[in-house]
Amino acid sequence: MIFDGVKLFDMDKFIPNNEDIYAHLKEDRNRKDDIKEKLKEHSDLAYSYFLKLCEEKKLNGVFKNLENVFFGKDEYDGIKLWEEMVCNEIYMHDLGKINSGFQYRKMRNKKYENKPTEDSKHSMLSACIYFDYFFKKIRKFIGNIEENKNLCSTLLTFLFLNSYIISRHHSSFDDLYEFGEKFQESYKKYRNNKIIYEDYNVDFFATENHVKAVFKLCGDFLKNYDKSQPWNCMNIYVYTKFVYSLLVASDFYSTSEFINGNEIKKFGTIKDVDRFYDIYKENKNYKSIRRYEKCINGEGIKPYKDGDINELRSSMFLEAEKNLENHLNENIFYLEAPTGSGKTNTSINLAFKMLKNNSNLNKIFYIFPFNTLVEQTKKSLNDIFKGNKDIQNDITVVNSITPIKLIDEEEDNKLHLKGSLKQEINYERAVLDRQFLHYPIVLTTHVGFFSHLFGNEREEVFPLVHLANSVVILDEIQSYRNDIWKEIILFLKKYTEILNIKIIIMSATLPKLDKLTDTKEEFVSLIENKDKYFKNPLFKNRVKPDYSLLNVSENLWDRLKEKLIEVAKSTDKNIAIEFITKKSAEKFYDELCEDKRLSGKKILLLTGDDNKFERKKIINAVDKENNIVLVSTQIIEAGVDVDMYAGFKDISILDSEEQFMGRINRSCLKKMAVVYFFDLDKASTVYKKDYRKDSSVTLKQGYIRDILENKDFDKFYEIIMRRIEENLNRENPDNIKNFRESIIELNYRIISKRMELISDDMKEYTVFINREVNLEKKGKLIGREVWQEYKKVLMDKNIGYAEKKVKLSEVMEKMSYFIYKVRSLNVSYNDLIGEIFYLEDGEKYFEDGKFKRALLEEGNCDIL
Repeated sequence: MIFDGVKLFDMDKFIPNNEDIYAHLKEDRNRKDDIKEKLKEHSDLAYSYFLKLCEEKKLNGVFKNLENVFFGKDEYDGIKLWEEMVCNEIYMHDLGKINSGFQYRKMRNKKYENKPTEDSKHSMLSACIYFDYFFKKIRKFIGNIEENKNLCSTLLTFLFLNSYIISRHHSSFDDLYEFGEKFQESYKKYRNNKIIYEDYNVDFFATENHVKAVFKLCGDFLKNYDKSQPWNCMNIYVYTKFVYSLLVASDFYSTSEFINGNEIKKFGTIKDVDRFYDIYKENKNYKSIRRYEKCINGEGIKPYKDGDINELRSSMFLEAEKNLENHLNENIFYLEAPTGSGKTNTSINLAFKMLKNNSNLNKIFYIFPFNTLVEQTKKSLNDIFKGNKDIQNDITVVNSITPIKLIDEEEDNKLHLKGSLKQEINYERAVLDRQFLHYPIVLTTHVGFFSHLFGNEREEVFPLVHLANSVVILDEIQSYRNDIWKEIILFLKKYTEILNIKIIIMSATLPKLDKLTDTKEEFVSLIENKDKYFKNPLFKNRVKPDYSLLNVSENLWDRLKEKLIEVAKSTDKNIAIEFITKKSAEKFYDELCEDKRLSGKKILLLTGDDNKFERKKIINAVDKENNIVLVSTQIIEAGVDVDMYAGFKDISILDSEEQFMGRINRSCLKKMAVVYFFDLDKASTVYKKDYRKDSSVTLKQGYIRDILENKDFDKFYEIIMRRIEENLNRENPDNIKNFRESIIELNYRIISKRMELISDDMKEYTVFINREVNLEKKGKLIGREVWQEYKKVLMDKNIGYAEKKVKLSEVMEKMSYFIYKVRSLNVSYNDLIGEIFYLEDGEKYFEDGKFKRALLEEGNCDIL
């Protein structure tokens, strides 16, 4: 391993009485005194977890990548010192606990009762000891500074960065320059008050002027390093976040083992991909694809009839696989294919293929913009691995509405099932697995994923080390805020290069984001000739757009209703209509329900306010019944697997038009289905900062209609990305130049704020509305009882943190049936916990089982 033979800080030499110094304590009801962990024991254990992580996650290559971007090939000795600095960053992170105040006040160590105890903090003192220890080493190693100026600058910069990371290991990242000022003050304080940490038998070598000089040198280095190559500043950013994640993980694991007495042995890595891949290959679809492959190679009989859509799906699957095999050393791939072409099946095969061909890869992440897509993909993967519970259990959904997965340790670590006889539940391990994503295959949302990459809180960064050496499948990336597309792809590119992450970006309307990277480098298109699929009649001609309603300038509402009734009465098949706003959808739904001409038709309403049970019930009805008119908001575009006979849609952005068309004639059983487009509500009400909402690039324009009909989305995105670049280069505080300066200066707060996927103007109030929900076979849920259960668990002081966390996650799943998001809250509330408002008389906000948000948002009383 890369760190074999690294010299660690000699605690016995520099802190001779370390046996009397403690790092943690825990209470034991069977003993009068606390059980205490010695400082050296904790340092040794944390370092052992660091090495275990490096081995389990196969991080040798990651550290080699870091060495390659920061050091020259002839700087071998400097690299070795840098490796020693990284290792000791872990080993020395808690040395500040020699602070007499910490020992007496936090560790109840009576040996320090007569020592100074005003200052009981340890992280900054740890950083100061680390800084001084390696400053002396670097000075000795460099010798003649003028002859080794570049290497000296590099090592001293990392000394300062590592000191910063140590100082923050119990807190969040903020601004490096703010730290610089605080660090100088702290260093001066500790240098002049050795009595605070007199167990350290070394006087600080570095002076206050040395610290000030290193701080300035670090700033100069960061500026000059970025000038050497575009966006080099991101290398530094990725380094600090990654090493911070390693440090807090190692610290957390070791502390958890001491407190709970359980060694962490499993990190959820895929050690044997064939365990998954062999079962996947037994899937009926996979076998048909392989028979088709033999057929086109001149062997065997074609498994599909002429004109069967599965022939196209198989062809796309095989082309993507072949192109992947030809570019296994690349990092970012595009999978661009029509809606309904089998992207999920293709992507999981590609992920397994990557793991099979690269032994360092050991996890798979599916990232989605909506929970509906998470649920849909979980169902698809469960179907693929039907009959194999162990594999299905290794596929884990991580979001705010899915309970933390429990393990029954008495049952050979099998998944815990409620009602089973044996329930030796390890809550601590369950929470730890969730915090660090200790699962082989993770399905989660883009908000969570971005919090790991760009969040500043310790808990947000926990899983970052586990993203290294992973395959990440990003679905529907065009749904991300496109005003930060450039920043997103630049960061993703750096993360993949350094952490050895392989990313598959997939969508039917896929922006080629490599155009925004300021280089000529192109990502790998796994489908070289996408027109072969997009322009095949099975996909291109399965839906015909009709623009006649876009020419209606008066009485559009009535004309729209008349046209829909005309189409509905002509068939017993199902029809969908999508509105931009829920207000319009509800009004149209109400009017259709009252229209006697549609007697015999079932009118359904689907919105983002429907809980997952209600949504599933609606989708099942559409799937199994005829004579349905489905009125919907944009939720129908993603994660709702329906196949409609005809459709109507309020125009918004081109991606949405294509996504909606993908819900019409999905099975291609009809020769030519029709989608009628109309223009009712302003798209800007939903797509506030979206460049695609401008009328010059919507279906109001003839050339945009041509793009939609010819599926030539590259032309569309050339226009959008040109506008993005133009806006980012304007002279204003938010331009890309100023953001780059923030990265160079490592202003983590500004970076995190910029990279938020949900901006402030999109944030909402969370309300819990008490009512009765009938879950049919699962019985009834009463909101008031669920709320009281939530309060009881939250306030129970007799259960441990981990058990509480697990039980809260279980309650939160129930709460999801009663929780709604609103932009404003203009009614009185009955209870408040955290940021969740409880409304007792909930039924008055519902009509025919549907939530009427206007009754909340347009009430007569402000929040009390």
